[in-house]
Amino acid sequence: MKKRTLDILIAALFCLAIFAVPALFLFLPQQSFSPLEKRYLAQMPDLRTPGGSWEERRDAVDDAVADQFPGRSFFVGVNAYYDLLSGRQATKDYFPGADGRLFAAPFDWEPADLEPELEAIDAFSRDLAASGADIPLSLMLVPSSGAVLLDEPAYPDAAIVDYVYDRVDANCVELLELFRSDPEPGRLYYRTDHHWTSEGAFEAACAYRRSLGQSCPERERYTVQRCDAPFYGSAWSASGLWLTEPDSLELWWSPRVLQVSDETGAVRDSVFSLDRLEEQDKYSVYLDGNHSLVRIEALAPDQEERALLVIRDSFSNSLGCFLADLYSKVILVDLRYYKLPLTDLIAEEGIDEILIEYSVDNFVHDANLSFLSVDPTALRPAPEPEPEEEPVPPPPNYFVPPEELDPAIFDGAYYLGDSVNGILNMYCLDRGLLPNTFISSNALLSFYEVAEQIEAHLIYKGWFVKLPVVMEDLQPEVMIVALGCNDLAGYDLEESEAHVLAFLDLVRELSPDITIFMQSVMPIRVNMTTFNQEEVDAFNAWLKEKAEELDYCYIELDSYFKAPDGALSFDYMYNETHISLVGAPLWYQELLNIENYYNFPQRFCVEIDGATGLPVGSAPAETEEPAEEPAEPDVPEEPVPEETILDRIYAEIRGRVECPEMLQLAERAVSGHLGIRPERYERGNFYLCANNLKADEIWLVETADEDAAQAMLALAQERIELKASSYDKYLPEESAVARRGIAIAQGRYVALFLSPEAETMRDIFLAALAREG
Repeated sequence: MKKRTLDILIAALFCLAIFAVPALFLFLPQQSFSPLEKRYLAQMPDLRTPGGSWEERRDAVDDAVADQFPGRSFFVGVNAYYDLLSGRQATKDYFPGADGRLFAAPFDWEPADLEPELEAIDAFSRDLAASGADIPLSLMLVPSSGAVLLDEPAYPDAAIVDYVYDRVDANCVELLELFRSDPEPGRLYYRTDHHWTSEGAFEAACAYRRSLGQSCPERERYTVQRCDAPFYGSAWSASGLWLTEPDSLELWWSPRVLQVSDETGAVRDSVFSLDRLEEQDKYSVYLDGNHSLVRIEALAPDQEERALLVIRDSFSNSLGCFLADLYSKVILVDLRYYKLPLTDLIAEEGIDEILIEYSVDNFVHDANLSFLSVDPTALRPAPEPEPEEEPVPPPPNYFVPPEELDPAIFDGAYYLGDSVNGILNMYCLDRGLLPNTFISSNALLSFYEVAEQIEAHLIYKGWFVKLPVVMEDLQPEVMIVALGCNDLAGYDLEESEAHVLAFLDLVRELSPDITIFMQSVMPIRVNMTTFNQEEVDAFNAWLKEKAEELDYCYIELDSYFKAPDGALSFDYMYNETHISLVGAPLWYQELLNIENYYNFPQRFCVEIDGATGLPVGSAPAETEEPAEEPAEPDVPEEPVPEETILDRIYAEIRGRVECPEMLQLAERAVSGHLGIRPERYERGNFYLCANNLKADEIWLVETADEDAAQAMLALAQERIELKASSYDKYLPEESAVARRGIAIAQGRYVALFLSPEAETMRDIFLAALAREG
């Protein structure tokens, strides 16, 4: 009887386990973030939504089941301790030492792995020296705790440090032997985290200063505060060894009065963000965690005013707290997030020293040092002006290009270009520049395809069309041609030149009196046998040479976006063949620089009177006493537009979903670029990604009635197919994003979401409409 009861109990427990776990999985709410593992968890996809392959759906479900499994954290810990007891923990990314300290496992490396980083630092060092700015450059590589505390030859830190320091032309800060020789090296690193402690950061700051022959911070200067809240670091989160004893953070308070700001505009009066101590990741108490740019300024400097630039990883979060005690200004830049030109930053901030600080691990595996560049000419002191030469008398009458280019000459122009044009298009739309110029930015556009009138690559007002359709509708008197490198990728130079000739013949056949500007192809950073920067330069040289013979004006802009090696500058690079948004202001500025024009059109030239040197018909300005300026009239404030439900929905989407930078189209741009006439909707918010290399797009539209909503829904569905087709052979991953887009109508409201987070956006849209009733 007892055995039967035991059997029934075991069977009942087995059945409970079989059915309880799936039930919990189905009914428990999904978790978005795991505080123990410090990462976002995969979410169960909506299988009702069309789009995506079977394999993609299966993989998404597998990831969600693994991440949302009931009691996941418990089982992760059980598995970690099973691996520990069975001896398999040594093969994991982190393993415990004899004293319970967690260490990152050694990694393999090859000298070839370091060549891109070394080349970037060498070029940066050479350009700094060539600038004549006398800015010393230092390099500090931070060893791992395993390399310092364990007698384990498998750690490659020493070999990597020796190899790198022998190669670079910079002041090298030696930390490995310094840390190993410390009487208590264990105090320099956390037990549960890969970072150094405040003690370690303090010693590193002293080592940097000593390497330059400068004074070190005094330990007695600081008031040390030990935080009560336990600190569980990155090694603890990644290992699953939840029973490991926590660390305790120390905050070293300096009497200095500081102001700390970052790229978000936030301003603090301390290097410590104490509210971060309430979060799981307490290491972000130092400088508020990772930011693309942090500026620390002393409000009352107590030593020589010098500015330090630190190009760094997360180890400098705590290191920067001590460096702020030694300089009047410390700028910390993280190249993982900061892509703007360092040239401007160095000049604007008056930088006196530069320190590159990376952990050995990050130095080997982080490719972002490739963005380390500087323009030496921009940092050089201005040369002494040369004495003016005697002016040469002008001829009686002559024509010259204007001294300044008026953007109005491009009114009504057709600015034809491929995807490289996207940054200029978005920049002008956002700022109301060149408002009467139609700027196109079609993916995979080339002279050959336009001349052959291939319909699948020319988008106009939301539709695929051929060039004659655009010319007939716009009737442009001016065309600016700024196509990219697609003609050069699949053809030799002679074939590309023939494509240009065919293109020019077609344009003049359609519009015999048109004025044509041919812009240089922008630089690239692709190194292939048949397609590289040398090929682009040769093509541009041909375009410039043929300007007078073929009767067009050549605009030379490519040199402004080149690095010293002649290829696309990392300062302006989005990818190997495209300029980033950082380059848009420079593009617009130099487009209006008359010095970049060759064979300038006669119709826009100015007739000069040789006797006066002034335009014909003008008279010298008379010198008059300045009149008193009248009081400025009171200008009534413009009414603030009333917030609509569409605005609230978009604000909620941006608050809950990570989106790229988006640009809201004005009504005229909606009609010109999407082909949607204003009478088709009551209100409409249309947003495009500011970088046209991404398919992201959002429509939020209120129509007059449900019939109008269904008509707008049809346009949105057509937009999905059009957007996906335009990226098909060019950026397949963005085509997939577009094909998974969602178009939906709810009553009088219509929405289109092209985004990896389209499902979440749809749910926010529907929930907001339900709340509004």
